[in-house]
Amino acid sequence: MTQRVDEGRRRLLALVAGAPVLGAALAACAADPRPKAAPGPRSALDADVKLRWRAVRSEQTLLALHAAVAAAHPDLAATLQPLTAHHDEHLAALVADGPLPYGFSPDAVVAAPEVAGDAAGALAAVAAAERAAADTCVAASLAAAGPRLAAVLATIAGSEAGHGVVLA
Repeated sequence: MTQRVDEGRRRLLALVAGAPVLGAALAACAADPRPKAAPGPRSALDADVKLRWRAVRSEQTLLALHAAVAAAHPDLAATLQPLTAHHDEHLAALVADGPLPYGFSPDAVVAAPEVAGDAAGALAAVAAAERAAADTCVAASLAAAGPRLAAVLATIAGSEAGHGVVLA
């Protein structure tokens, strides 16, 4: 009988000792704001993943352009810095918003684009790239099946359109 009581106590102690670990693990899983599975048909999810991936690549390309222009024309770095910060936020929002293709790395390095030799030409190229990215994001937001992705893309489109106006 004593052996049975000791065995029961050990089980109870193990359960009590393991409860905080289990609770923390469950809380960590529940704290993840991203949905584990998107509602709707698989084809819509796949289309949205592709739209998000293209938007991430666009943000990476704009960040590479900003970095290349700032390196070639240090006098433009202060002008581009707040806009670059916006693109960093856009990239983080897109990556955190949902699934991306398998093997995709948000930290992938995009090849530095060629930059115009004069500061005015380089700034005009950045403004044109911002406007083109805004147009692409508008089209992507209209094509998105998920309302959350559509809203994120529309917000990014508005920001990039604003960047194009500021730089023009």
